[in-house]
Amino acid sequence: MKKSSAAVIAVLLPCLAYAAIVALTEQASGNTGTTPGREKRAALAIRDNVTPFQKWGSRNFTLPYLNRYYDAAWYFTQSDTRDCRQLFLARLDEALKRYPQVDLFILAHDNRLVTWIEGLPAEQRERLRLVYNTGCYDLKQGPLWLSLGAKAYVGHPGYSVSPVFYFYFLRRWTRGIKLADAIEESNALMRLIITRAQLFSFGKLKMDKKIQESEAFCYGDRELHL
Repeated sequence: MKKSSAAVIAVLLPCLAYAAIVALTEQASGNTGTTPGREKRAALAIRDNVTPFQKWGSRNFTLPYLNRYYDAAWYFTQSDTRDCRQLFLARLDEALKRYPQVDLFILAHDNRLVTWIEGLPAEQRERLRLVYNTGCYDLKQGPLWLSLGAKAYVGHPGYSVSPVFYFYFLRRWTRGIKLADAIEESNALMRLIITRAQLFSFGKLKMDKKIQESEAFCYGDRELHL
C-alpha cells in the first residue's frame, strides 16, 4: 500500500467511525410518515464495483429508504464497469413508462452512466426528476443530465467524501425536505465531519480543500421535494 493511500485511510477511519455513531443517533427533520404521492414515483440506485463490505453497506443503507418512500424501487450492484447495463436500462424503461416521477441514485466513483440514458426515448426521459451522483468530479455532468430531461442533478465537484454527504442527504430527501434545504443541511453536516476528521489526521488532511471538493451543488430545480 502506498503511503498516500495509507494516509487517506487513516483520515477516513475516524469519519466512518463517527458516521456509525451518527447513524444510531442523528435524526433528520421533516416528515417521517407516509409521504403523499408515493404511488406516482419510482427510484433506481446503482452501486459500482467496490469492496464487498462497501457493496453490503450501500445496499443496506439505501434500499430500505427507497422501498419505504417509493412505489417501486430497484437496486443494482456491478461487478465491472459495464455490468447491469441492460437490466438497469430495462428497469428504467419500465419505471419511466409506469411512473411520472423517477429518481436515480448513482452510487459510483467517477462514472459515465449518463451515456447509458441517451438512447431512451426523449418523451420518457422527461419523467426523470432527481439524479444524484456520488462520483468524484461528476458535477460537470449536470447540464447534460438536464438536457436529457432530468429536473435536477446533484453532484460533487472534486475528489470528494461524497458518501458522508449521501448519508445525510438520502435521509432528508426521502422525508420530503426541499432539495435546496436537503443539500444545505447535508453539506453543513459533512463539513462538520471533515473538520473533526482533521484533528485525527495530524495535518495530512487539507480541510479547506477537501470541503471545497466535496460540497454538493445542484443544477436545475432546487425547489423539488418528494
